[in-house]
Parts: sequence; structure tokens; C-alpha cells
Amino acid sequence: MRSREAKVYLTSRTEERGYLPEGPRLMSVGGSKVLVWVNIQNSASARSGTIFAHQIEGGSDDFSMPCPGRPGFIHPLKGGDRALVGVEKELRICNLAKGEWSEPLARIPDDNPRTIINDAEIVPGGKAVVFGTKDTLFKEQIANLYLFTVDDNRVSLLADKQLCSNGKVFYTDERGLILFDIDTPTRKVVRYRLDVAARTATPGGVALDLKDQIGFPDGMRDCGDGTVIIAFYNPEFAKAGKAIRFNLSTGEAIEEWLTPGSPRVTCPLVDGTRLILTTAIEGMPAEMLAKCPNAGCLFKADVQLASCPVAEAVRL
Repeated sequence: MRSREAKVYLTSRTEERGYLPEGPRLMSVGGSKVLVWVNIQNSASARSGTIFAHQIEGGSDDFSMPCPGRPGFIHPLKGGDRALVGVEKELRICNLAKGEWSEPLARIPDDNPRTIINDAEIVPGGKAVVFGTKDTLFKEQIANLYLFTVDDNRVSLLADKQLCSNGKVFYTDERGLILFDIDTPTRKVVRYRLDVAARTATPGGVALDLKDQIGFPDGMRDCGDGTVIIAFYNPEFAKAGKAIRFNLSTGEAIEEWLTPGSPRVTCPLVDGTRLILTTAIEGMPAEMLAKCPNAGCLFKADVQLASCPVAEAVRL
């Protein structure tokens, strides 16, 4: 397997920026191309997080936007400036150009104080989003997988008894949509047959068994050619973290990217010939943090893909 080293792209050494960065996406704000991501919470005890935006080209300086709770994901809306954000147990629209939040569009049917919305992916076509929740204590199977449809702001349960629902990818075959989903503690990528009209996800077996990998699979992104890149969150000390590209059909690990000084890799973003990786400080004791000088930073590396999938946007 080919191994390459990613380079630090953005430094995020404070808890407010680097505690738990997730879900990097590209969008347009004020006519400029920006990289956005969420810091799920600003410290170990915080009950709120932040959206960050980095100018890729042109425009003004980088900026941030406080969230009314802990955000799990951010997905751009078609047309720019606005994004759909999962915050705590609600789905909201934020206008990054104006710094404004909408009233909640929908709320998950779950009042457990330990569950919050986590990772998500836009269903092809932009008219639905599949997202998961997580147990914030990472102890019990009290998290779920949900479908949100934008035309009616409706949320439906797709699967239950998860612990930390993370990366998601969609593929289409002659029968319709296939959803690949990670429940992090199981170290598996599970396949579902998704029927948006019927609002169901039928289990279809394990696509990738990652139990032999170091760390826990977290975020996942499609490479457009039957392969995916998965970020691995390593709770133990290591000199470097990693993200690995896998073939979904064969399970083969094709290549990896290392993040020196930052073992807790949370999520990848594929942008043409560039790979962006978020990493986290979360839970590191002081002695480990001292040995992990790049923890919480964003990394970048080159990728060579036959075809990069077109990024979806939510179409309200």
C-alpha cells in the first residue's frame, strides 16, 4: 500500500478551534469559495460549538460563526451563503454571509440528553439528507440513523441501536440507492438499500471490516470510482494519524495519508486533486498533547483520482 505524508494546512491549536473539528465542505459565501467545517464543541465541558470558514480564493479574511449548541455537520445549500446544519437535536439553516440562524426546520424524535446529531451526507439530487446521532459518552447503543426530506421538513428513523453514527457515502445501481454507513465502535462499513420514497433503509451486509486497522473509522468520503477515503481516530498516542483509501468491492486498502503529530483524524474532504483532513485535540491529556504538536490542525495532501464526484448541495 502506498503511503504519503500530509502537510499542515491550517493551525488550530486552541480548544476553541481544534477540540473536535469535523465535516469539512466547500461552499460559496459572498461570492468567494470557502472551506467550512464545524468544531463540535469548544472545550471538554462546552455545550456549544463553532462554524469556521477559510477563504480558498479571493474575498475577505477567514471568519467564524458561533452555534446555538453543538453542531454535528454542515452542508451547503444550492445558491451559496446558506448551509444546513445539524445542531444538538435540530436541523437549522445558517446564513454565513449575514451571521444569522433560522428557526429549527425539524427536530429528531429523541429526548435522551446524551444524544446529539453527528455526521451526515446529502442524498444524490439534493432533496434529502441522511444523518446520524451519537452517544456523547460513547457508552451505549442509544444513537440512530435518520432521513430528512427537504420538501416537507420531515425526519424519519432509518436504523436504531447505534453508538456513534459517522461517515456516509451513496452509490447508485440498477435497483436504486445504496447507503454505506459507519457506526464507529463496530469498526465496520455497513451497506443499506435506501428507499427515500418509502423512508426505509434495508440492511445489506458488511462492506468493509476494519477491525485490523489502528484507531476507529470516523468520517468517510467518496472518490467516485468505487473507492472511499476513511479517516481513523486513534485515541492512543501515535506519532502520526492516518486516512486510508479502500476499495468497497474488494476491501483492499489502496493508499494512506499520514498526519504527523496528530493521531486523531476525524474527517476527509476530496476536492479535485487535493485531500483535506480535519484532526482533533479531544480528550488528550497534557502529556500526550505535548507530544502531538499538530493535534487539532487541518492537513492537506495531493490525491490522484480517475474521477472526482461532483459535490452535492441541499436544494431547498
